Order: sequence, then C-alpha cells, then structure tokens
Amino acid sequence: MFRTPFCLLLLAFSVTASAQEGKSYLPVHVFSQCDNDSVGQRLAYKVREGLRRSSSMKVADSYGDSVIEMSLVCLDPSAGESGSVSRYSYSITFRNLKGYYDYQLTHGIGSCGTRRVEECADGLVADIDSEVGKLKQRIRDGSF
Repeated sequence: MFRTPFCLLLLAFSVTASAQEGKSYLPVHVFSQCDNDSVGQRLAYKVREGLRRSSSMKVADSYGDSVIEMSLVCLDPSAGESGSVSRYSYSITFRNLKGYYDYQLTHGIGSCGTRRVEECADGLVADIDSEVGKLKQRIRDGSF
C-alpha cells in the first residue's frame, strides 16, 4: 500500500539529486563475480563503460549509492575456453530500502565470445535501461 509512493519518492530523489549537478542520471551499481574469467571481467568493465556513456544512468560506486543493481556471475571457463568465451548469469534489481530483499526486475543467462564483448555489454546496458523504463511505467500506473 505504501510501496508505490515510496518507490516514486526514491526514484524522484535519485534523479533530483543528480539534477542538482546539472544532470539527471539514475545510479546503477554493477556487481561482478568473474575473477577467473578474463572475458567476463572485460564484459563487466564494458557494462560500466556503457553506463558512463548513458544519457540516463551512471555508475554507482557502491550498492548503498545505487537505486538499481546489476549482478553478473561468470562460470569458471573450461581449459579449452579460457580467454575466449564467458558463460554468465545476470540479474537486474531495484533497491528495497524498507526490507531485506530487493525487487527483481529481470534475470537471464548468456554466453559471450572475446570478439563480441562490446556487443554483449551494449545489450546488457540496454536491458537495464529497458527494465528501468518498465519500472517507471509500472509505478506510474500503480501496478508495482
């Protein structure tokens, strides 16, 4: 019952705080667990770079500074695939300041080769942007 006004307030605050700096960016934290996967590490880096280039989002340095979080978890590559392919799982969530669990917006799995890292990252950034748009619409029409 009180969730919708709170969510609107949270989104408005994050955009307003950034607007005071002359920009209106939504802070997104990227958590990556790809330590043994060089392609996955590059993918996480490129996602952060894509957020920096975004006209509506920015990279949050920590989870506490974010409104949206993207978690990227990479599988350990097999010996023959090390350095050439990354298999990963991702989740995009909306921060819940009134409870223990965040609101999951979407999740998925993927595979990315070393020659497609930028393309894969651009797709993930587009997914984040799309889910934020859907969330804003759901909040506006009262279905969240």
